[in-house]
Amino acid sequence: MTDGDWRDSGFRQRRPSAETLAWVAASMGQGSRVVGYRRMTGGVCSAVNRLTVERRGVRTLVVLRQYPAGLGLEEPLEREIANLGVVAGSRLPVPDILATDVAGTSTGGLPSLLTTRLPGHVHLNPEEPGAWLTRIAELAVLLHSLDLPAKTFRPWTDSWIAPVGEFRVPADAQKPAVWRAAFDVMAAPPPNDTAVFLHCDLLPVNLLWSRGKITGLTDWNSIYRGSRAIDVGHCRRYLAALYSPEWAEQLRSLYESIAGVTLDPWWDVYALLHYDGTGSKWIQGQVAGRRPVDVPGMTSRVEATIEPALRRLG
Repeated sequence: MTDGDWRDSGFRQRRPSAETLAWVAASMGQGSRVVGYRRMTGGVCSAVNRLTVERRGVRTLVVLRQYPAGLGLEEPLEREIANLGVVAGSRLPVPDILATDVAGTSTGGLPSLLTTRLPGHVHLNPEEPGAWLTRIAELAVLLHSLDLPAKTFRPWTDSWIAPVGEFRVPADAQKPAVWRAAFDVMAAPPPNDTAVFLHCDLLPVNLLWSRGKITGLTDWNSIYRGSRAIDVGHCRRYLAALYSPEWAEQLRSLYESIAGVTLDPWWDVYALLHYDGTGSKWIQGQVAGRRPVDVPGMTSRVEATIEPALRRLG
């Protein structure tokens, strides 16, 4: 992710156009009309709005996701649509597709997806962190138990991690040697590990909660089959950056206890290294004011999570 791209342009703050709202109404059945909308915060790659649709006196909440026109972003939307089809009917709390317009034919050129609204909200301030982390670990174990089709994950092709040889020690690293040791580990071929079904973006900001339970798992752009440590490691990286190394370590322990397996430390380090100088910017955008973000301490917390992961490699 780089500075100066379209995600900084304000597109995500735009209200849906009249043309788009007419498409939504037509998609919801004869006599439907959109009577309200509310921008949903926290997304960084698309504009997301919650719409209220009225039909025959009954109001329904739906979710509209749109990408900018003319930037070749149809492919991510097509991927999400296909992936939602894969997980439809599973035991996961995922939205149903109501309508799609990938070409933007009826939405002013904007690739668009309309889905059901899942109950709950993003919950980043748990009063009982242990229970909160346990629910996340349980969901990850369920996700990884599903026998669903997906392509095999390729570590240097199917991710935004820096290529081997192009890693850079963060400017504010307290222990540069830890980062260099992790980079050296990545130079070795990835070990074989049992391939499971992966979400590949299993982060706290992509989970919806209600009354202490997870009611939604969102952002289905990147399903694969690969090491379970990829999903857990991405979540650990986020927990370390936003909260503490201790929370990240607790998630690993909980997952291993519930699943009855040991997470591969190479793949764990691989996921943790998806942290670079722009990480704080995007995390702040995703958190969207839901909790304080300690930016100055972020790198040191991720660093303190990488260090014991390296020790587990031996």
